[in-house]
This record gives sequence, C-alpha cells and structure tokens, in this order.
Amino acid sequence: MSEPLRLGIVGCGSIAQAHAAALRFLTDDGLVRVVAAADPDPGGVERVVQILGGVERTGADCFAVIDDPDVDAVVNITPTRFHRDYVAAILQAGKPCFTEKPLAPTFDVVRDIVGMVRDSGLPVQVGFQSRFHPLIRRLRAMVETSESGAPMAYTLRDDQFWPTGGVVAGHSSWRSDRAEAGGGALLEHSIHSCDILGWLFGPVERVYASTRSLFGYSVEDVAALTIEHRNGVVGNLVTVFNGVQHREERRLEVFFERASLELTTDFVVGAPEDSFLVHRADEEHAQRYDVEEMRREAFAADGFDPDRQVFVYQYFAHHAFASALRDSRAPSPDVDDALRAHGLVEAAYRSAAGRRPVDLTELDL
Repeated sequence: MSEPLRLGIVGCGSIAQAHAAALRFLTDDGLVRVVAAADPDPGGVERVVQILGGVERTGADCFAVIDDPDVDAVVNITPTRFHRDYVAAILQAGKPCFTEKPLAPTFDVVRDIVGMVRDSGLPVQVGFQSRFHPLIRRLRAMVETSESGAPMAYTLRDDQFWPTGGVVAGHSSWRSDRAEAGGGALLEHSIHSCDILGWLFGPVERVYASTRSLFGYSVEDVAALTIEHRNGVVGNLVTVFNGVQHREERRLEVFFERASLELTTDFVVGAPEDSFLVHRADEEHAQRYDVEEMRREAFAADGFDPDRQVFVYQYFAHHAFASALRDSRAPSPDVDDALRAHGLVEAAYRSAAGRRPVDLTELDL
C-alpha cells in the first residue's frame, strides 16, 4: 500500500468542518494524512483539529502551510476573495491543489486562475461535490443512455438559509458582502447547480436572468435564469437565500421524450429531503425509488463500503482527488469545468444588469 497523501489545509472557517469530517474518514482509510492546518482564527483551527483527531502543525500563516516541505498537496478552503493569492502560491510551490468553489469573486479573476493552472500543468480539483451524489449520477446515466429518450427541458430550484451573521447568529458574514463574495445566491450557492446543469445537459448557449436583493445586502438573494443549451435543451434555474434557518434543498424536474423525473437532494448523505421519482410513458403511475438502496448500490459499485456512515459528499470529492494523485490521473472536476460554471453565472449577471439575453459567445470561453 502506498504512503498516505500528506495534506495541508489553508482556511478553517465553518465549511472547513465538513471538509475535516470527510478527511478524517480518508485518514482512517489510510489514503490521506493532514499534517498542517492554518487560519488567522485560532478557534477555527482548533475546531478542525478536533474533528481530525489531531494535526502535527497548526498556526495562523497559511503560506507557511503551502511552503511546508512535508505537505504534498494543499486543500484551499479560504473565503472566495483569497483564492487567487493562495492558488498562485500553491502552484508556485509546485503542489497539487483542491480548492473550494467559487474560484473567485469576479469572472476576470476566474480566468486568471484558470490560466495559471493551465500554464502550471499541476493537478487542481474544484469542490463541486454534488457530482458525486448518487441521485444526480443516476439522472446523468438516464441522459447518457437515452433510456427515456432525449432530455427536453428542466426546472431547478435551489434554496438555502442566508449564510450570514445578520440572519444566523454566530455565522460568518463575508458571503453577504459583494467585495468579498462577488455574488450571492447564484454565485456562492448555485455555482454547484450551474456545474451540474452543464454536466448533465452540455454547454450553455444563451441566458436570460433577473436578480433581486430583498434583504438589502450588496449581493443578490434571488436569481431566476432561463437557460438555453447548445443541444436544444431549455430550462429554468431559480435560486434563493431566505430566512428559514436549517433549510437547504435542491429540487430538479427533468422532462424527457418518454418520461418525467422529479429529484430532490440536500447536501448531506442520506438527507430526509432526498427523493427520486420517475413517470414513464408506458406506466400508469410514477415509480418512487428507494433512495437509500440507490445510495448503497452506488457506493458499492464504486468500491465504497455502503455501511460507511459518511455524512457529507466532500468525502467522495476528496477521495477522488487523492486517488487521482495516487494513480497519476488528472483530477475531476477541474478548473475547465469551473470556468464553464462561472461562465453561466457571469452571463446571468450581465443579463440581469442589462435586462437582455446574453449569448455565451460574449465570454469567449
């Protein structure tokens, strides 16, 4: 068995706790070992260390983690506005990187990061963990096999509590500040859905969008998009940051030539919201699938213990990253996938600002 991949973590905010929980399982599996972690907030570092069961070196200096000779690869979980500087430092150090989404607050900086990664030739994976959800993967299989004909149209609704201190006591507040986050519900939250829609239905051709900021922050809490794909599929995406604490749900309806599908997911494994229902042309009633059985079958098919009690899909994303590095494969999803998702977001923002449809050729992707 090969030696565990030695990881360094930069950024120990709230979402880092989910990453730490995932990495703890991978540590138990012998695939990785977190040897260093840093954040200017010592409380955040301590919480991450407790979840991991100990880290050899900790501190406030993230660049020290990046330059640590005992760190093989770096996990970047810093707020969005810091991504460029840290990714640049990681690449300069010649190390692979797993970086959270979004890549950057603005599209020009996204392009800059993508260019740096391409020029470096180093492996970089972006944290689009929703691609590893078994229900979404089952939908992708329906699209790829055309078992119910070609996809025609879809509607996707994303909603989540406002992840900011003004709504949730004790929460960090940078996500409601445009200078730090770059965008609200669409960029910060539904970049995941933008990635999934391109992964499922192919490249986007044209977007028309509207946004609003009901809570009064400098970023949007509502965005509504009409999306046209190059292959003719059309769809709607509505994303909402609201004041309902503890709520986080994605609902996707897809219409095929010979079937309709309703899929609901959350961002944790085995969420009570999870559902998968298909009504086929030759059936009188829709079939509601056993989502727990689907989960177990998907995990077993990929070589995971179906009884392993992981609770966040970051586990599978980090497993894919570490496995790719071990096997000398390119990790996925990568920065080119991220560029396409960011392109959809940027087109939507331009559309909302100009009150016009925006063709993706404007972005020269």
